[in-house]
Amino acid sequence: MRFRFLEDQEVTLFAAIPVGIAAGVVTTLFKEALESTGAVVFGSHADVVAIFAGLALAWRVIIPALGGALAGALLVLSNRLARSNPGAADYMEAVANGSGHLPVRITLLRSLSSFCSIVSGSSVGKEGAMIQLAALCGSLFPSTRIESAAGGSNMRRMLTACGAAAGLATVYHTPLSAAVFVAEVVFGALAVQRLMPLFLASVAGAMVSQWHGGLQPLYPGLNISLDLRPEMLLAAVALGVVAGITGALFLRASGIARARFSHVPGGPVARLALGGALVGLLAMAVPEVVGNGYSTIQTILQEQPLSVPVAGVLLAKLAATVISMGSGAVGGVFTPSLFVGAALGQLLAILLGMQMPGFAATPVLSLVGMSAFLAATSQAPLMSVLMVFEMTLSPALLLPSMIGAVAAYYTASRCQTLSLYSVIAERVQASAAVEHARTMTLSGLCDPTDTTIDPGATLAAAADKFAETGTRYLYLVEPDGRLVGALSIHAVQRAQREGSDATLLSLGERDFPALTPDSRLRDALEVFAGHGINRVPLIRDTGSRELLGTVSKQRVLQEASCLF
Repeated sequence: MRFRFLEDQEVTLFAAIPVGIAAGVVTTLFKEALESTGAVVFGSHADVVAIFAGLALAWRVIIPALGGALAGALLVLSNRLARSNPGAADYMEAVANGSGHLPVRITLLRSLSSFCSIVSGSSVGKEGAMIQLAALCGSLFPSTRIESAAGGSNMRRMLTACGAAAGLATVYHTPLSAAVFVAEVVFGALAVQRLMPLFLASVAGAMVSQWHGGLQPLYPGLNISLDLRPEMLLAAVALGVVAGITGALFLRASGIARARFSHVPGGPVARLALGGALVGLLAMAVPEVVGNGYSTIQTILQEQPLSVPVAGVLLAKLAATVISMGSGAVGGVFTPSLFVGAALGQLLAILLGMQMPGFAATPVLSLVGMSAFLAATSQAPLMSVLMVFEMTLSPALLLPSMIGAVAAYYTASRCQTLSLYSVIAERVQASAAVEHARTMTLSGLCDPTDTTIDPGATLAAAADKFAETGTRYLYLVEPDGRLVGALSIHAVQRAQREGSDATLLSLGERDFPALTPDSRLRDALEVFAGHGINRVPLIRDTGSRELLGTVSKQRVLQEASCLF
């Protein structure tokens, strides 16, 4: 069995590299297509923020609205296909809860919808569609022979996950955190057996970036020195708390926005057009709200001026991202989350500078804010710290980023925030249900019972009672309520056939199992498994043995189902 496991691991490692290369190529092509389309539509290779800043005010509204309408039309086609082809359309669901298979046409239509939203300035990230397409490479990897040797759907899930990790590594030039993201968020565990193929796929995808245009950090040249001043560490804690609260409010606002947009008549076309128009209205005053925010993050880190004060940019970007997500635009939220975190960090740095002249905290706090806000919204603090580190390759950031990410993670958790990703929300809910079932006692599962009889009753009375209740056992209960045993219908029938004059007490099972209100679900399961009964009597305590009622096997199994 161990040899077979090792063979499966070798097969997965062998397949991870070509999947990673294919995912890197597809991701790079998608990025090139976005840049080429932007150049054709706007006649410029500049970032979308710079383009919108130079547009007439009316066009800032019209272009996102038209792009949203086209994106919505593509979503309509995708939804029609999804109704006739049920299954997981998102790579996270396919890997975490499905077979790893992704539908090709649905994935392509949704990616094209995201393409239209991104080109027209919607406040979503490019990485969403790029990672989805990269995951599709893993899902489509020709592995018929490999699957027969390595575990069928498990192999397919792993290859789809490898594609996603490679895509993320290609987008952000972060192979380590890309692998950790898929392991921590999608699989929910940093198991070595899963990390190894994810590492290989991520490195392969990152190498495609190297061959295409270099693998330099996304935000290079910051030259950050180690700063362990108490003021800086306390500022990291405060920033983490603020990021956690902001992240919780952001996720709640996104949920409210989805609910509001669901009432907009006209389906996805009208919803995405309205969402695009609203983002465009914000862009009339704050052009930084369009796009994923990459260029604005660079502006913040380099301490260059924005179109409005950073507080205004922060609020406008939060609103634009909530609107885009609420309208149903397909896209990522990684870079918008990094944007919000960077703005939060710069805002705190400005406030601290006003209170403590000479206290230089930018761009350190902006980068700490990036990891903190990402940790709050993704509920993946390890990935968040590693990602910002790989984006800058600044070891001096690790300590304050770890402090900020932990503070943000726990603050958001206390605010009952789950995650941007449904798989984490489902995993948390399942874990809570398991913990509830593990600690649950039988006190709330007790049902009253009338299947009792006095031990001094006659055989005829017992037979009548069995006929009346239709049960297999009657509980022998003294007049003071004390349970002394149980009487089976078979013992009564046998005594009647033999003409016996035995008492019910002598025919009963004196050691019949009984539980107390403090007993756990597992105690009841052991009784049901060991004695083949459908109900177990519940007594107040082992001393008085006062019968309170019974607990049914069906109710115990329902409550305990999440344990297995």
